[in-house]
Amino acid sequence: MTSRSTLMLTAALAGAGTLLAPAATAAPVPDGGVSTQDPMTSYVMERDGKTRAQARAYLATKDTKQATLRSLEAKGVTADGAWFDGTQLVVGVDSAADAAKVRAAGLRPSTAVGQRDLDRVATKVLGQAGASKHVVTVGPDLQQGVVEVRIAADAPDSLRQRIAAMDRVTVTTADELTTQADVVPGRIMDLSPGTNCSLGYPGKTSSGNNVLLTAGHCVEGLPDILDANGTHIGRGTHTRFHEGYSSVDMGLMDIDSEDVGQPYVDSRGHSGYYAVQGASKNAVGSEICKAGNTTGWTCGTIKAYNRTVNYGGTIVSGLAEASVCTEGGDSGGAYIGVGNLAQGMTSGGPVGADCGYNRGYAAGSYSFYQPVVDAANYYGVTIDTAN
Repeated sequence: MTSRSTLMLTAALAGAGTLLAPAATAAPVPDGGVSTQDPMTSYVMERDGKTRAQARAYLATKDTKQATLRSLEAKGVTADGAWFDGTQLVVGVDSAADAAKVRAAGLRPSTAVGQRDLDRVATKVLGQAGASKHVVTVGPDLQQGVVEVRIAADAPDSLRQRIAAMDRVTVTTADELTTQADVVPGRIMDLSPGTNCSLGYPGKTSSGNNVLLTAGHCVEGLPDILDANGTHIGRGTHTRFHEGYSSVDMGLMDIDSEDVGQPYVDSRGHSGYYAVQGASKNAVGSEICKAGNTTGWTCGTIKAYNRTVNYGGTIVSGLAEASVCTEGGDSGGAYIGVGNLAQGMTSGGPVGADCGYNRGYAAGSYSFYQPVVDAANYYGVTIDTAN
C-alpha cells in the first residue's frame, strides 16, 4: 500500500492512544511531546487535593515499593498476591523464609490472605452457582480477604442464601454487565463489518511481526479494521472470546505492514501523551487510568484480579477489576498504571454507566479489563515501550 498520514488510534473500552505511522519514516512525536511523568499525577492531585510535588512523591513511593517486589520475585520470592494498605505494600507469602525477605525489604508480609487461597474459594462459589445466569461477578478481594460475589436483583433467594452461607464470601446485588463495543460510525477503531472499538497496546511477535493486543470481543469473527477515515489499518487474527460460551477476553490484530505502533497513551485531551515504560500487574489498590473513545480519561484504583464475569450468558474469566468508568465504544483499549506501566485492555462494565467525558476519578462506577501481561504471554508478544 502507499504511505498515509499518521493515524491516532485508541482502544475500545480503555482507549490506549497508539500512534501508527508509515514504516519508511520515523514516527513523529505528538504535538507537545510525550511525557515520562507518571500519568496518575493529575488524578491524585484531583482526588486527594495534593500539590503536584506531593502527588509525585506519593506515586514515587508506590512505584518504588512495586519495583522492590519485582526485584524480590526475580530473586525467588513467591508472591501470593499483593495489595496496598495506604502506601504500604502488603505481600501474600506461603513461607516464613519469604516472609522474612519481604519484611527485610521494607514491605509487609501476610500469611493470612493470599490470591491462590481466595481463587480456590471462588472456584467453589462458581460450582455452587452452576449455570445460573443470576451470578454477575465472582472473584477475590485481597484487601478484605474475602471472595466478592455480585448477584442480580432478581436472583432466587435460595441461590443468594446458599452462596452467602459459604465461608469467606460476601454477597451484594449488582447491575447486569455488558461488553462495550458500540456501533458508532466514524470512531477510531471501526470493525468491518460490525461494531466500533478502540485500539490497544502495540507490540511484536517473536518473528518481529507488528501486532496489537486488544479485547477478544472486538475481533471476534476476525474483522478488517479501519481508522476513522475508513482507511484499512489491520485485521483481527486471533481471539479467545466466543459469545455464548466460557471465554477469555483477549485478542490480536495484525497491523498493516506500512504502519508502526508507537507506545504512547493519549489521554484524549485531558493531560497529554504518556510514554509506556513497560507492562505489569500492579498491586491491588494501585492507581490506574484509561483513555477511551466515548468517555475520555477516567481513573480509579485496581480492585481485584481473577474476576469471573457474566456478560449476558458469556462467562469470561481471568479479568481484573478497577474503579474506572467505561461505556460502549471504549472496549479493547489500554489502561495504564503507576510507573507508566501498561496494565490491560478494557473488557466491559455495568449496563447504563454514565461517565461523562474526561472526568478523571469523579466519573465513578467500575469496569473490567484483560491484563496485558496475560495476553502478551499467551500470544508471545513483547509490547512496545519507550525505553
